[in-house]
Amino acid sequence: ARAPHENTITMTSKSNPLGKKLGTTVTPGDRLGNILALRNKGVNLIAGNGTYIRHGHMYASITGQAITTVVQEEEDGNNSAENDGNTKWIVSIQQSQQQQPQSAYAKASTTICPQVGSVILGRVTRVVRPSYAVVDIIALVPTEPSNNGQSKQQPYIIPFHEPFAGTLRQNEIKPQSAIELEISDCLRPGDVVLARIHALGGEKEYILSTAETELGVVKATCESSGYDLVPVSYKEMECPVTKVKEGRKVAKPRAAA
Repeated sequence: ARAPHENTITMTSKSNPLGKKLGTTVTPGDRLGNILALRNKGVNLIAGNGTYIRHGHMYASITGQAITTVVQEEEDGNNSAENDGNTKWIVSIQQSQQQQPQSAYAKASTTICPQVGSVILGRVTRVVRPSYAVVDIIALVPTEPSNNGQSKQQPYIIPFHEPFAGTLRQNEIKPQSAIELEISDCLRPGDVVLARIHALGGEKEYILSTAETELGVVKATCESSGYDLVPVSYKEMECPVTKVKEGRKVAKPRAAA
């Protein structure tokens, strides 16, 4: 057998092992593929730049276009890119020049850890009624002091090399609410949220809070249609296709810089 070679290609929908077509713009928390299911079919996905694997699935950790590099063992003169038995697919996210962080601090993302007080981007993986939600912390959202003394979020994020474990408790979603909130009316699995690290918990776990108006759900998907929901108020998002409304603790959109 000869040495493996690498080739970045654009595949047809039949040969594409991803849940999304190559070249599609993805955002942090988007699911790209089921690692275990594809492995059973002879397809091996490897996490490249801007992706990570969690609980048997591959996710995007940055915004950009999904690309795949094929690493194939050439054997007996057969170099077909669709020979799944001998092919590994390295999935990466390619950012445009405008999307790439300009900070030298961002280049050291593999050594950065979340800190108490930091604003983070996370993906809800599980909601445990009635008390809390489990969150994968996937990126840091840098802030800097503004003229009014409050922190101002920067127009880029710093993805972590691997996700950190976070917990968002019911009383930290909207603690000033006059009524008791049902957690499933505020968050659902798959939601992408902006949150602040409130405290350190046990077992290397971070306690999160979405108490501020600028924090909360920033991306959610309609359970029936699969389309992204659109915010219509601070507590509801609507499907643009079915017009069905779902409850969320919606993050107030940031003002343009």
